[in-house]
Amino acid sequence: MSFQQLVDASEKHFPDLKVKYKDQSKFMALLGYLLFFNKKFMSGYTTTIGSTVYFPSKSAVTLRPTSYSITMLHELVHVYDAKKYSQVLFSFLYLTPQALALLIIPLFFVLPWWSVLLMMAVCLSPLPSFFRMHFEKRAYLSSLYVVHHLAAKLDFKPLLDSNKTSFVNQFKGAAYYFMWPFSNLDREFDEALVKIKNNERPFEDPVFDILDDLIKVV
Repeated sequence: MSFQQLVDASEKHFPDLKVKYKDQSKFMALLGYLLFFNKKFMSGYTTTIGSTVYFPSKSAVTLRPTSYSITMLHELVHVYDAKKYSQVLFSFLYLTPQALALLIIPLFFVLPWWSVLLMMAVCLSPLPSFFRMHFEKRAYLSSLYVVHHLAAKLDFKPLLDSNKTSFVNQFKGAAYYFMWPFSNLDREFDEALVKIKNNERPFEDPVFDILDDLIKVV
């Protein structure tokens, strides 16, 4: 099945789903400029906003359809969560604590400007983000689950342990603005990986019913 067929199947679960490409989007180019700390934002990462999934380029997806099918299913977990919590709340939580800088702006009217700027600078610094970690943990654990099941279906050897290490490192690096530098995730991912290798779900959630259905069409 082609990547486009996976997209078509996904639209049955998410009717508002749209797929776009970063190299064709001025908005993504601007966002990539603002997210200067992630040097590979435009070429190495897929970004989901609401029900729109932005892949790096159409040519990249064409060259690596299986890899980007796995990425697609990862992003659909974000689409699912955004619908569950509402797009506004999901986005605010995902961007917290940095998003708190916006709430501080009105304080310019009641506090000295320098104190407000200081508070904004603190909020915009790379502070740990519990909610971003939570949402990305759900998506990356789902990716391990998808890789495991696709490996059996498509007959390739899954590199689950190295995938796990790579995923956990994402939480500690610049790509996600150093969202969770703590070591507890290693243990959580190890425990989840044991379940996945035993053909169990890493955590219980209806999103896996959707993933299981879509894995069938990859």
